Amino acid sequence: MAKGGSEKRKYKRYEVDSVHGRMLYSSDINILNISMDGAAIATTQRLALDREYSLKLKFENSILTLRGKVVWSVLSHSKTLKNGEVVPVYRAGIRFTNTLNEAATQLIRYIEKNKANPLEQRILGVRFKVTESKGSAIDLACEYQIKKISLSGMLIETNALLPEDSQHDMEIALDNSVVTVRGR
Repeated sequence: MAKGGSEKRKYKRYEVDSVHGRMLYSSDINILNISMDGAAIATTQRLALDREYSLKLKFENSILTLRGKVVWSVLSHSKTLKNGEVVPVYRAGIRFTNTLNEAATQLIRYIEKNKANPLEQRILGVRFKVTESKGSAIDLACEYQIKKISLSGMLIETNALLPEDSQHDMEIALDNSVVTVRGR
């Protein structure tokens, strides 16, 4: 605030009430093992069963984006962060939804359902442990409430711990429509 209690902003900020939205943010994950149809991961975020998420795996000089549904999730243990905070660590199984085409997926389900020996190993074979999963992340959605808004930005409140100056795709729910913006 400037002297005299007035703000030196280009645009006036307005207080709002009951305006909510959703945004995506990334959280680091550790790939425990991976196969063509899924992966087991560890994360400090609780993942919802049957919900689809985007996983981003750093591969050479690019990012490999895979979509998948959570098929199982358990609280594994807790760990202490560098700042002394103790956080839970969850392990989750993700079944990829965009790595195989529909015919391949149907064929795998047919074979799984009709194989003669139910003790045979899985159709897609072995899961591989990964030597390096640094740079891997999962995109999570979080809710926020708008406290103040102007023509150039808004002040929000959320439970998500977001890094300063990080950018996020955001949706603002207004009456019967949704406005999409990119914020930091």
